[in-house]
Amino acid sequence: MQNELKSAIRFDDFHAVFGAQGVVAMAWWLGAKHAEQIRAEQHGFPFLYITGSTGSGKTSLLSYLWALNGLDSLTSYSPWHATPRGLARIIANAGDSPVILESSNDFEHESKFDWEQIASLYNGGTLSVHSPSEQTQATFKGTLVISANPPIECSDALESRMVRVMLTTPHTTESRHHAQALYQLTSEQAGAFGRALDQRADQTVSSVNRLAPAYSATLYEKHPAQPSSRVAKNGGLLMALVDVLSLLLNLTEEQRRSALNQVEHNVGLASIPY
Repeated sequence: MQNELKSAIRFDDFHAVFGAQGVVAMAWWLGAKHAEQIRAEQHGFPFLYITGSTGSGKTSLLSYLWALNGLDSLTSYSPWHATPRGLARIIANAGDSPVILESSNDFEHESKFDWEQIASLYNGGTLSVHSPSEQTQATFKGTLVISANPPIECSDALESRMVRVMLTTPHTTESRHHAQALYQLTSEQAGAFGRALDQRADQTVSSVNRLAPAYSATLYEKHPAQPSSRVAKNGGLLMALVDVLSLLLNLTEEQRRSALNQVEHNVGLASIPY
């Protein structure tokens, strides 16, 4: 069953293109499917923050992850082009699908968007969106993805509510071959992943709640200089999700360990200003 699922979603092609960072992103995506249930125990679920230069594969990564939910045509939003009411409507209608906010190279527009207003969504609940002319509230049950080039400017408090995936792997002839194979994957085929998650919802949440605290404690001991204990907490949660993904897809120990190391590396970088 594990190998059948792995083959159905063309994981080997995915791993050849995106490597350990891709595994980390997929593990987060697995958790996002159950964000509300995980938040009930963990008191928060981090946003996924994907960075990388133009052409690094951010949109390709998101398109693949989107297809894992059995959905066609990636849906993303430019928050600074939406009215407060429009942004609230997007948040309210998201269900358990992540809301993807794509940053822009248009600094004039980006500077007008207050990223701090989304910080409260880490805990779910209600988003209050303000503007000079209107104020709107929306109930949020899902979670957020931020895809940015260049990186967004935000407070340490918001930064601590994110887990990063940094796409830096250069394209090669071999990786392009695997990327072409991914383009042929249909949402029906990839949707086997989402269907498998639905069948294992209780088991997934239980495993995360059992594994995350120990991972978080270890990260906090190794990186005591972090300005916020939330960074270690989110790292531990993500490492637990890597373990759940590893069991779901029967990843090799090298694939699992590389992803865990990548999470820890990103936690270590979290206190370094960008």
